[in-house]
Amino acid sequence: MNTLKSLVVDVPEDVKKLVTYGDFNGAEELIDIYMKRNIPPILKERLTFERHRMNRLKNEYIYSYDQALKMAGEKIKDFTKEELDELRKERYADWAYIDGKVMFHKRFLENIIKIHPEMEKRLIDRNDEDAKKAQVLEDTIDEIINEGQKSFFIHLKTGIKLKKEYAKTGETIRVYLPIPKKAQQIRNIKILNTSHKPKFISPEDYPQRTIYFEEKVKGEDIFTVEYSYENHIKYNELDFTNVSDIQPNFYTEEWLPHIRFTPFLVSLTEEIIGEETNPLKKARKIYDYITQNVQYSFVRQYAGILNIPEYAAYNLKGDCGVQALLFITLCRIAGIPARWQSGLYVNPFSIGCHDWAEFYIEPYGWLFADLSFGGSGYRRGNEKKWNFYFGNLDPFRMVANSAFQYDFLPQKNYLRIDPYDNQVGEAEYIDEGIYSEGFESIMKIIDIHEIKKQIGPYPA
Repeated sequence: MNTLKSLVVDVPEDVKKLVTYGDFNGAEELIDIYMKRNIPPILKERLTFERHRMNRLKNEYIYSYDQALKMAGEKIKDFTKEELDELRKERYADWAYIDGKVMFHKRFLENIIKIHPEMEKRLIDRNDEDAKKAQVLEDTIDEIINEGQKSFFIHLKTGIKLKKEYAKTGETIRVYLPIPKKAQQIRNIKILNTSHKPKFISPEDYPQRTIYFEEKVKGEDIFTVEYSYENHIKYNELDFTNVSDIQPNFYTEEWLPHIRFTPFLVSLTEEIIGEETNPLKKARKIYDYITQNVQYSFVRQYAGILNIPEYAAYNLKGDCGVQALLFITLCRIAGIPARWQSGLYVNPFSIGCHDWAEFYIEPYGWLFADLSFGGSGYRRGNEKKWNFYFGNLDPFRMVANSAFQYDFLPQKNYLRIDPYDNQVGEAEYIDEGIYSEGFESIMKIIDIHEIKKQIGPYPA
């Protein structure tokens, strides 16, 4: 099973020192020594994962200080060394020690431009496409609030292309591509076309739904799936006085290693909710804390983070999934049912990966919480958007996953690129895994249009 429960175990102090300093070769040598000692199996498993994590970190933090300064100067007008130093301190530019040197994350510049309130204005070449996307979303939110509902038909083609240097010609490759799953807002799912005959297609209600291929490699193989679905959103107008006295307790348990009720997170939850007893108000307090305090930031691959909610809470930064998982964990600590939802964000102009959350309140049922979209509204002074994403969601989503950290069907043999979620696809050979550097992702919008007439009741 894809449990990774060994992540609750720490590594020996001398190994941790070397990893923090970025001396991965030295850490590897120490791990070899520990693996020969009489240590429990769970520590051996943890040290094996640490080897894998170090490799991920080395591949994520790739730009030296001078390279980062040069890259920023080429994109941002009059960018200075002092600004780069300040952006490091203010958590806009993610960095780590690699062999004792400061190295910046491969998406550090993208993060600065996306999140910093001033840097986008100083871009040498500005992209008007972002303004168009923002306006479409603003208009859609207005229409959902005013009309009470919104529906879209979406037709996509997604997949992966194996890179030539990772192609083992003649050997069997196993490929898992995410596809739409049954969810409260998703209906009429159709698999329209595939590049190869699928070996297996997960049931529509499977928590991490995939289409599975098993083929002999020919070269730069391309695996794709074409599908369509409908996204139906209804507007939830929430009333704190309308909350039922009796609430369910499903989806309130721990799910190790990440959804973990640590002393720090329990204390944080108590601090946030105080004496509040109304579950909807509790959830809103948690939502407000995260959107007001946790700065959006692209982060390393999730396999490189040992406790994702604590990472967000300690560092007060994180991307959409990191923020969503913090919300889910704090809600569960507070006794509020909460769960994961993720896949793609697809609007008429773009397509990309995205994560968000659901939480349950009687008599409303499952409600949405998109912490990163809501936080964006808060940062920009858009109170309507900030309030909307507590309880509601836009219709520009493809849902592939309804559970965090769940096995594929059929089960994958080697550690996944993302052991917890699946948005672009995974692949492996019979004798080894293939990681993100081994293939390119394919995401193409074929058609997206509004469904003007709502047919039938909304899904439960």
